[in-house]
Amino acid sequence: MSIHTNVDSSSRIEAVVDAVSRWSGVTVAPHRYGGREFGFGSREVGHVHYTGLVDIAFPKVLHDALVDARWTEAHHVVPHSSWTTFRVRSDEDIERALNLLRLSYLYNALSLSRTEEGRRALDAVDLDAELDRIDPPRAVRERFGALREHARQ
Repeated sequence: MSIHTNVDSSSRIEAVVDAVSRWSGVTVAPHRYGGREFGFGSREVGHVHYTGLVDIAFPKVLHDALVDARWTEAHHVVPHSSWTTFRVRSDEDIERALNLLRLSYLYNALSLSRTEEGRRALDAVDLDAELDRIDPPRAVRERFGALREHARQ
């Protein structure tokens, strides 16, 4: 049996911050409620708290699909919002946290595909390979397909 400590949570969250900070166009800044916030262009990809919480806002269709599939939960403070909360409780949870943040990053890159930041980020990734690796719920994958088609118009 392992004992969960704030030191464990903090080191796991630092691993998340380190990974996300290397993504093209991502900025990292202090979050107003503590922790670190990941920005991309004019948008927030998500933010982390050193207690182990990862908060990410998703459009309703993505939010609902991810919560329904139990990939994440409704936000711990404002559950009826577009925000979600994922709890990093173990080393194994780091990958899920990164995948959720990556989905937000990719969604925002597609949404901003007509901007320099969006184009640069999309040029740096193979979207299909990323989605294959993450293997999100079907509704999420379908929304990405629709957004990609819209971005091409």
